[in-house]
Amino acid sequence: MNIHFNDNNQEEWGKFSSLKKSVDKAKKAALKKRIAKKPHVTDLEYLLGAFIQMYDPHLEEFIQKLSEKGYAIDASSGFGGKNSEFQVMTGDFSIDYFTKNKLEKIGVKFREYNGSQSLIFWPEKAKLDNIKSKWMDIMNILPDKGILTTPSMSPNAIMFRRKYIPEDPHLQRQRFFERLKYSIQKKSENDIRKRKAKNSHPNKIELILGLFIEEIEPQVRQAIVKLNKKGYSTDTAGFMDNSCDQMIEGDFQLEEDTINKLKKVGVTVETNPSGYTRLYFSPKEANISKINKEWNKIASIFPEKNKAASSSMTRKAREFRAKYL
Repeated sequence: MNIHFNDNNQEEWGKFSSLKKSVDKAKKAALKKRIAKKPHVTDLEYLLGAFIQMYDPHLEEFIQKLSEKGYAIDASSGFGGKNSEFQVMTGDFSIDYFTKNKLEKIGVKFREYNGSQSLIFWPEKAKLDNIKSKWMDIMNILPDKGILTTPSMSPNAIMFRRKYIPEDPHLQRQRFFERLKYSIQKKSENDIRKRKAKNSHPNKIELILGLFIEEIEPQVRQAIVKLNKKGYSTDTAGFMDNSCDQMIEGDFQLEEDTINKLKKVGVTVETNPSGYTRLYFSPKEANISKINKEWNKIASIFPEKNKAASSSMTRKAREFRAKYL
């Protein structure tokens, strides 16, 4: 019986592989035609980080509907597995326990790996109608989060957006900040490479921070040093996942008066029950010198604590000190 079962599997997997080949062929032809006819992206495609024709054709009807519920799925979604035997929906889902249970009841598994979330199911038949029916079931179960407004932050989506300019002014602003974030991160990589080659011995402040100063994004370096000298322990700083936002977070707390002063200059302050604080703001322009001035202004609002800052206790910081002390 096992041999017969395996034979059936092999036969069905062959059908899935064949179906995948025909889907890839149709996708390639559609993308070529699209680029020749309309090489510019729509606002939705900019948010997705892919042309609609870069998705498996049977998913096209779901892309728009999913975006209306607040979901941007990656263009890698669709057929998966060595024999194309399963379907995968990849994106930032952040679904709750109840939704996961509902999905599991219809045979859909939730997977999370390296910050990416996926929904996976194994179709009963290698037929597009059967596959699309299950996709529809999944889409109906996913909670409605409102129309998609935040761009996908997957590496492929970010790379795609660097090549295109959206029509929507809000998305154009997003693009300017994404380009600035990319150039700043490249500069930071170059700065740290030069620093290590010239002097790989950290100073006192760097040991407290648990990193070389050059590892901090240049627009916020001065502010971090100032805060450290004032007695504040910081862990991370710079661009957030949303490139339009800047943040600093660390193991420190602020008095209500300071929080109110920060709010007046457009800074949001959040503190969790354990006393860990994050503050963030959205710069008006994607201009590194202006963002630097905003950070310095923010740092000037923090009152002196008149004591040394405690060392950052992140895993990275502890490993840094273990290596260089």
